[in-house]
Amino acid sequence: MAANKESLVRYRAINRCLIEYKIATQDNLIDACTEAIGTYVSWRTIASDIKAMRSNEQLGYFAPIETVKGEGYRYAEKGYSIDSIPLKKEELTAISFAANLLKQYSNIELFSTFSGAVEKLSERVDLHLKQNNTTELGHIISFETSTADGGSKFINEMLQHIRQQTAIEVEYHSFSSNKTSIQVLHPYFLKEYRNRWYVIGFHEKYKELRTLALERINWLKPDYKTTYRPSNFDAESYYQNAIGVSITNQKPQKVVLAVSPQEYLFLKTQPLHHSQKTIEESENEIIIELHVILNYELKSQLLSFGSGIRVIEPPELSGFIKNEAAKLLHK
Repeated sequence: MAANKESLVRYRAINRCLIEYKIATQDNLIDACTEAIGTYVSWRTIASDIKAMRSNEQLGYFAPIETVKGEGYRYAEKGYSIDSIPLKKEELTAISFAANLLKQYSNIELFSTFSGAVEKLSERVDLHLKQNNTTELGHIISFETSTADGGSKFINEMLQHIRQQTAIEVEYHSFSSNKTSIQVLHPYFLKEYRNRWYVIGFHEKYKELRTLALERINWLKPDYKTTYRPSNFDAESYYQNAIGVSITNQKPQKVVLAVSPQEYLFLKTQPLHHSQKTIEESENEIIIELHVILNYELKSQLLSFGSGIRVIEPPELSGFIKNEAAKLLHK
């Protein structure tokens, strides 16, 4: 057992001893630590541990251990234990932030086993903050939530099939054709994008990697008749040249954009893609360059900037934006 781990074991042994005895003698503490470690622990070591428990800032116990002359040691504060040490206000705020973040996934079956614990933790922390006259985070921070299911109900089942390497049969409702079909997929990877979940796998019919939106699946079941096709799927390289989840057979292209100074302030801190770089800057516009595939998400993001972005190249993308702008004006 490493020395630092031994120290932590001794601290807990000392803590239990001080709780069990009204006044713990040196012999009581030596016996407790020796039993916990499995080898003899000297009083000199224990005395050093008590000092650390009292004043070591990294431990953060600041244990109120007092010496009773001629008798031994005890906690001066009734009910004290290192297992229930008070947290600093900053630590409580950080825990509250994390708990509220986890609440966003409370509707996902996979997280249901500890959602109750998260709720209790959040309530307890908020109570402490209130007692310390500190505003609860829920009153000053709003976390993004989605009113749509996003396909989260299938996450747990999908994960099981990926881990067990089982092909699946799904009834899938296509938004583009508005038709429902039965499809067979060899699932490899789950991905979330803007509060919606997607599964990437080898499609039995098209014999290539395809992405299916979980929210468009009506039902799924294991397909034991189809032999699972293993893969060394690498998500990082698969999405390297894409924005979002739509992967096309096109090769990535150089995309050059002219951006207004106002929009550039946003894109400088939150780039469209990791390949984004600034080529030229002037008073009226900034030229940026990306290396990406021309997928749906890229086009949607460019359209969302309105007149704040001008596509310089490639012509195919520039033509698409012009066409969409013309249809918008017509409507």
